[in-house]
Amino acid sequence: MATLPERMMTRSGTFYCRIWVPTDIAPIYGRQIVVRSLRTKDLKTAKSRLARKSVELENQFDEIRADQVAGNNGAAASPDSRTIRAGFREIAREHAIAASDHEFCRRAELFSQAIEAPARFWRGEFEPLPVPADFGHGEQDAYTYFDHLVAEGDLEKVIAFVNRFRLGKRIETLQSMRATGNLGEFVAIAENRIPEISRSDAIALGRLLLENELDALRAIAERQPDPSLGDLRAGNFWQAENPDAPSLGSSQPTAPTAMPISLDVLFERWEAETDPSASTLSSWRGILRDLKSFVGDKADDITRITAEDIVGWKDKLVKANKAAATISRGYLGCARALFRFAVANKLAASDPSQGIKVARKTKAGKKMLGYTGEEVARLLDLASAASDPWKKWLPWLAAATGSRIGEVAQLHGSHVFEEDGYHVVKITPAIDAGSIKNAESERTVPIHPALLAAGFLEFVRTKGDGPLFYGRSSGDPKRKHASKGVANLLATWIRANGFSDRRKAPNHALRHWFKTEASRVGIADSVADAIQGHTDSSSSGVYRHIGLALMASALDKIELPPRRGVSSVA
Repeated sequence: MATLPERMMTRSGTFYCRIWVPTDIAPIYGRQIVVRSLRTKDLKTAKSRLARKSVELENQFDEIRADQVAGNNGAAASPDSRTIRAGFREIAREHAIAASDHEFCRRAELFSQAIEAPARFWRGEFEPLPVPADFGHGEQDAYTYFDHLVAEGDLEKVIAFVNRFRLGKRIETLQSMRATGNLGEFVAIAENRIPEISRSDAIALGRLLLENELDALRAIAERQPDPSLGDLRAGNFWQAENPDAPSLGSSQPTAPTAMPISLDVLFERWEAETDPSASTLSSWRGILRDLKSFVGDKADDITRITAEDIVGWKDKLVKANKAAATISRGYLGCARALFRFAVANKLAASDPSQGIKVARKTKAGKKMLGYTGEEVARLLDLASAASDPWKKWLPWLAAATGSRIGEVAQLHGSHVFEEDGYHVVKITPAIDAGSIKNAESERTVPIHPALLAAGFLEFVRTKGDGPLFYGRSSGDPKRKHASKGVANLLATWIRANGFSDRRKAPNHALRHWFKTEASRVGIADSVADAIQGHTDSSSSGVYRHIGLALMASALDKIELPPRRGVSSVA
């Protein structure tokens, strides 16, 4: 990499502005060097932002210097003021530790509440659950990741996500307060700690309180061991955010050096060349975060990651009770794809994931199950009483067609029509960048008589040709489709209504039930597969066509809602 400008450094491929604090204000500022992200990996953009960031920080230094000499009507700071300011660092240290302790107390309290009353947790009574509107355009994968956690029904994982989400929002708030100068919250804390403090001193202490709370919470968010409390107690607040910066005793900054290719950069290059689907991007970004967390600093240089690291990562996933298929196809599959790409593009000499496998075995009590007939009947009763269209119709559509919720959640009015004398729904990707699992998933299915009797066609007519269950989507195939948020809201709603068995995914258990019920009433597997969009792997399946009449006849055999007392367990 070319020599970087003065005051610029790189870290994990991202450019930073690094400025030494003037010696006359360093004791008040609380640190000797400031490092701020330029939020770009492009050198040209970074140079432009460096100039603005430098001016911004220098203006901040001037303001602090002016506060120092303001005193009473412009006089130099009095001895009393200097005495008060001498204690700022200790007060800020205590505040940072208290903020960290408070965060962990909140986590412990939420965990206890959720375990004792999971239904109230799913309703968001203890802590609001994230919704799509909480996420910005740059976080398109985050809510989708939350979707998956809710669908899996793993309460502890959802609790962990909610904790991280809350912490992230607090960090965003602190960053905004720092950028705008909105120090009211911290000035009030300063004035409460030191009643006789002057306004200028309260502002100076408030700024230091904000900076050190931000450092403490960032350290927790980055999953550092014992989130930098050792650094905090030593007073090295700035090092929690900038571990690569020189120590307080250094007299000169170290020369910036170019970083080797990181996992993040490798992923970006792989994404640009392979153009994966939005769902793959979403799930693999989560997998990449997990791998980065496990390998630590090695994530900054892919050539340092060894086969032993990948084995250790795999073993960690096994101990976390991840399904063998999930580890093999998901986690190791992602690693293999990335490292093979690196080898093919001369970014690494070898693939550390090569040959590493996980033994596949199904443990008793781990297999995912379908709903019973009783549970389906209860769920459809709840749906019938609901007013929101997605609550009312999506469970019925899933039960009546065996479809994936994501398939029917993206239905448009134009997908419902009459063909060969049958009212049908066409399962196909929505025109606004929707997606379905594979080519075999695209199909046309007769509408079950129970749906017709419940007024589904009348509902469709009120919606026109557009989306039935969501407002609009971005149309960007790289972003999460709006229907996925609706599908997750449905899963959350189902969980909140007492469907809490972790072995029964709230939405997908309907698909399991349909397959089992079809077998129970004598529907041929080939017909059930055609209705559900399952691949027929037999040689004859390539030539077989299941028509609407045959599918309609089969659907007539499935009673909806199921009669209570009739067993249908997958």
